[in-house]
Amino acid sequence: MKLNLATLALTALTTANANSNLRGQRELSSAGFDQSLGRCTGAHCGMWGDPHIVTCDGVAYDCQGVGIFTLMDNHMFNIQANFVDIAAREHVLVEGWGLTHGASITNDIMIEFKENPDVPVLQLGFGELANYKITEQGGYSIPSEEGCETWTTFDPVDMGGDGSRTCENSLEACRARCDANPDCTQFSFWADCGCHLNDDNAVPEPSNRGWSRALAGTTGSTCGSPKEQDLTLAGTDGEDVKHATIGNNCPLLMYLDGELIDLSGINSPNALLWGTRNDDFYVELKGNNDVHVVHKLVDGNYAEMKLRRTGDGPGEMWSCHWDFDMCLPQVQQDQFMETTVGLLGTPNGNTQDDWMTPEGETLELLHTGHNRHENTINYCVDNWCVTQEDSLMTYHGNTTYADYKCGNEEHIDWDEDNDNCVLSAEQILYSCRDEPPQTKYACQMDCCLGGCDTISDVITNDGVEKETVYDYTGDSCREKVIEDGTTGSTICPNADIVSLLKTKGDEALPEGADIFYDISFGEGTVSFKVNNPFEASASTYVKHDKKVLNGFLDPHCDAEVLTETNCADNFSVEVACLDYEDIDSFALVSVYFASVAVSPVGEQATIDKCCEPEEFAPAYGIVEYTFEVKCGCPGASSA
Repeated sequence: MKLNLATLALTALTTANANSNLRGQRELSSAGFDQSLGRCTGAHCGMWGDPHIVTCDGVAYDCQGVGIFTLMDNHMFNIQANFVDIAAREHVLVEGWGLTHGASITNDIMIEFKENPDVPVLQLGFGELANYKITEQGGYSIPSEEGCETWTTFDPVDMGGDGSRTCENSLEACRARCDANPDCTQFSFWADCGCHLNDDNAVPEPSNRGWSRALAGTTGSTCGSPKEQDLTLAGTDGEDVKHATIGNNCPLLMYLDGELIDLSGINSPNALLWGTRNDDFYVELKGNNDVHVVHKLVDGNYAEMKLRRTGDGPGEMWSCHWDFDMCLPQVQQDQFMETTVGLLGTPNGNTQDDWMTPEGETLELLHTGHNRHENTINYCVDNWCVTQEDSLMTYHGNTTYADYKCGNEEHIDWDEDNDNCVLSAEQILYSCRDEPPQTKYACQMDCCLGGCDTISDVITNDGVEKETVYDYTGDSCREKVIEDGTTGSTICPNADIVSLLKTKGDEALPEGADIFYDISFGEGTVSFKVNNPFEASASTYVKHDKKVLNGFLDPHCDAEVLTETNCADNFSVEVACLDYEDIDSFALVSVYFASVAVSPVGEQATIDKCCEPEEFAPAYGIVEYTFEVKCGCPGASSA
């Protein structure tokens, strides 16, 4: 194939128009008692986030209620958890939603070891955090964001060059990048990690609520500057002076049989909080985030639990809360199968009986489908709220059971079109695209509230095959294969009729992608349908020549929003062919994709103005691919 004339034609067209711009997939635990955690070999159960439950049989569902709940009750353990309302305490972004049951986090975990009455009831928690400040408007301010303007960006978005978008892991890192650039006087940091630098020529303006949540600051403000947190606990009885401080300045409180233990002397990221490793019961801080609770059984085997501190810190988004993972020892498997009830299910290998009443009566699993959120909350609240008589919790400060008991407020479901989400619906759906159906909704809820990174922790299954515990009917868009269309590799056997000539932007064309299918040849034209090769929807523009009166060619642009890869969207385009002596007729086609699946970092293409492109969020990357498309099979006459 001769490319010289095609390249010249491409250059001519370019010149003519020069003046014409989300939690790693989380593994689910499986049925079986052959997994391990520390010294324990047995079955795994756990929870994380706001909160998402994974039973020992691998059933995943959400329990986003508020109150004290029974996680597990059996012959060995009574384990309870205090779920607190994320909206009312820390998360300014969901104020006004009424999300009393929309998102909650685990503030306290209480563990009673029934097998040995001499072991005290253990409570690990974070107390009543009072770091947030009430604004004049009655909302809450976030400490790290003081001095910033929220939902604000600049025009232009960045100053280009060294000020173009980078991905930073924090607002402070973005501010530091600006401070290191002599031309930067203003900056914006987005919830998708985007950091944009600007000089004095940029004008602040409200950001689009359909984009990621943006914070804007100047080098003369305190926005993004390191801030010393004055940790304040609202409780009395010594909580403010007897706590340890672990990751992200979170206060760690420990009670044994209701007595507050003084942890203020703990100044090491690895320390024994109670007992020694030779004792039958000990509590150990590992690293600066994980607390391991170990119980030695009378037969010498072990039961073990891991509490992982997560969240952004007092007063921040997601505050301080626990993820929880536990191991039930294999040696007592039969007893656990017979006696275990609670939110973490019954570890007997049967996924269908993991929902039950406190009396052990099996209930129907309703953790999938359109009403799953309401059904799961109703299951949690109706069956596993702890009464005042049964509560193991030691209440913080001057609070009482009434401050922690379950309420009856109605929930509000996550809505991808809710403009209070910190990420756009497109970003949320893309971030959670690889989650299995059991945890996809949990991922979407977390991403909406700013906790996409909370889904990366793992409850391992150590290679045990996972059992499918959901029913799914119909084709998945991503799994659908274009079977009816003809691609460039099949319309003319043993001949390539589509060639990539040029790429603008840093996003390489996905390997093996067929951009064009249903190719057909006409009189002086070639027609085809356009496919999106990326794993998120893309605004797609196709610039090409179109025949007008008397056979003249005129630049033209077709546009469509296409669903993710391998979806037949029926986006059809007819393109005029170019005829030159001694070579096969061909067409030149430039295809632009704007998508969250295209990296927004690095070189970006500019969509030709004849396409009349919309303004895209900074999280969208733009790439241009220019193709030569033959107007007939090589060696044959054009139709």
